[in-house]
Amino acid sequence: MSFITLKQVVDFAVEREEIAYQLYKRAAELTESPAARKLFAELATEEATHKEVFSRIDPDKIAEHNSCALPEATIGRYLREVPFHPQMNYQEILTFALKAEEEAYQLYKAAAGMTEDPVLQKTLLTFAEVELGHRRKIEGLYNEKVMTEG
Repeated sequence: MSFITLKQVVDFAVEREEIAYQLYKRAAELTESPAARKLFAELATEEATHKEVFSRIDPDKIAEHNSCALPEATIGRYLREVPFHPQMNYQEILTFALKAEEEAYQLYKAAAGMTEDPVLQKTLLTFAEVELGHRRKIEGLYNEKVMTEG
């Protein structure tokens, strides 16, 4: 994967967010658990919102963005992969979502390392931060619901 223009970066991000939206929307449709359905619907809504935000990016404004570095959370790294299936329990759903957000985060971070253009790097790192924020939200739920409640 290599990017030449900011438009290509934005198009890539929009496509990535659309895929995530479709994934979470489908997961919400397939799961039988009301709590899981709600979580997946919320994630789908967030991904659709991010797609819209990324679609509106003005290349001239990217350089003005102030990045805030979020510390990387680590719990998802220690969880094993969980394949999607309609009867997932809440812990499996959170694990599945954690892994998906981690992959998106790592993808944007890696893509940023593939370009020497500082504007493109900043754009991709911004996208990575958004995905890291998703992951941190899900990790909070995991810690709250799985680690403390069992």
